Amino acid sequence: MFEAARIMAMYNGFIDFQEIDGREAGIVIVKQGLKLKANLHQKSLNSRFDILINTQLLQVGKTSLDFNMEFIDGTTKEVFGENIIKVVRMNRKTRRPMAFPDWFYEKYKSYTESTVPNVLTKQPLPEIPKNAFQFVVVPRHSDTDRNNHVNQSSYIKFCMDVATHASLSGYYAYYTQDMCLYAPLHWTISYVGECVANDNLHVYTWQDDDSAPSHIQFSILLKDRVIFHASTIFDSEPKKRRLPAKY
Repeated sequence: MFEAARIMAMYNGFIDFQEIDGREAGIVIVKQGLKLKANLHQKSLNSRFDILINTQLLQVGKTSLDFNMEFIDGTTKEVFGENIIKVVRMNRKTRRPMAFPDWFYEKYKSYTESTVPNVLTKQPLPEIPKNAFQFVVVPRHSDTDRNNHVNQSSYIKFCMDVATHASLSGYYAYYTQDMCLYAPLHWTISYVGECVANDNLHVYTWQDDDSAPSHIQFSILLKDRVIFHASTIFDSEPKKRRLPAKY
């Protein structure tokens, strides 16, 4: 939902996307935070309500920018979720950060002095414990995008699949069912590398400690190098399985 709304906003003029993304440069996500309400998990294809996505630019740097998205019930105005994102303009050949053009930086100069949200600041990644659960995942071509690498959302899918393997195998404390039944409440994600189709990814997951079993960590390694990390919080109670929606 957030990704679809983000693309629609960008192709309709938000951050002058089509002027800063092209053959030479692409816009890639390097950090994001997701907050979701547990009752959003109760929505189904039978839930008919107007959706409003509020997108707001927060901060502009030489090669990066931060923005926030709110997922809102268009009628009740209840906020179901928030997605705060840091993107970098990437040179498609060197795969390194590329400065925005002068006109862009001048146009958005009022955002250059803004404070970077804490969730988007660079933090040291935790060490993977020796007893972490491990599973190997191989991305397919359908997991990649126009930037010629695995799409940011695919990493979340990999984590959820491995989390369910860990849960059903009895590795996690308290979580024993398909992890899709436990509402994800919070994700803090760092993208620190890239991978492509057919790479062998080693996905590790573990819980912080017995006092906080809902805090689940994920690290994804490519050739012994961390390329992704996520710190998550899941609801403690599984939701009931729903029958297929009626049309």
